[in-house]
Amino acid sequence: MHARAIVRLLLPVLTSCALACSLLAAAQPAAAAGYNEKRGPNYTSRVMLTFDDCPRSLAAFKDVVNYAKQKNIGLVIAPTGKCLRKYRDRYGVNLAQYARNRGQYVMNHTINHSDLRKLSCAAVAREVSSLPGADSNYGRPPWGYTNANVRCGYARAGMKIWTWDVNTLDYKGRTRSQVVSYASKHARAGSTVLMHMDEKAFTPSAIGQIRSKLADRGLKVCRAYRGKDNKGAVIATSKKLPSRLPC
Repeated sequence: MHARAIVRLLLPVLTSCALACSLLAAAQPAAAAGYNEKRGPNYTSRVMLTFDDCPRSLAAFKDVVNYAKQKNIGLVIAPTGKCLRKYRDRYGVNLAQYARNRGQYVMNHTINHSDLRKLSCAAVAREVSSLPGADSNYGRPPWGYTNANVRCGYARAGMKIWTWDVNTLDYKGRTRSQVVSYASKHARAGSTVLMHMDEKAFTPSAIGQIRSKLADRGLKVCRAYRGKDNKGAVIATSKKLPSRLPC
């Protein structure tokens, strides 16, 4: 058989295979993309507002969390274990559960807020999986520092690392208006914004302003948890977050 005849016979088959492969790839974008540590379990275009460490007071914490529930905002709260123990011992309040009961998302932020890179794999696993640290399947290493041992420890503890892509640098003495401006200007679709509970933007007013300014840019924030179908009233989140947040 001549070469041209062979090509004519094979061309329809090759074309069909190429078309099928392209359709299959288009149908599975999430699988191809994989897990993104900066976005965490947020696969939506909504922006995650996250707050680390420890609030200045119980009243300030309750004000923010209750406001978030009222306004249907889903914040990520990442308290240290020391913080949880402090408020439990002083006031008998479990901050993590208080936030969960109001539809907010809670993840681990270690017990002591130490540099995990200095620890062994086993020591990292203990630091992120032991009480009084927050029980979760997602965790944020302090300062976002990672290395092979850190990743090994989180994997051994059954946790995925969740960092951020927008750092407001609120801990550098920035004013509330500066943090609000930075967060609302630099966030993109699906962003995770890093802030801290002991800094100036951890207030209902600041969070409301960020939400409003993001809306002016066509962006929305993650919503409080209302079940996997995201319908009905705000309900409590579980300790183990879903692999895809229903923002």
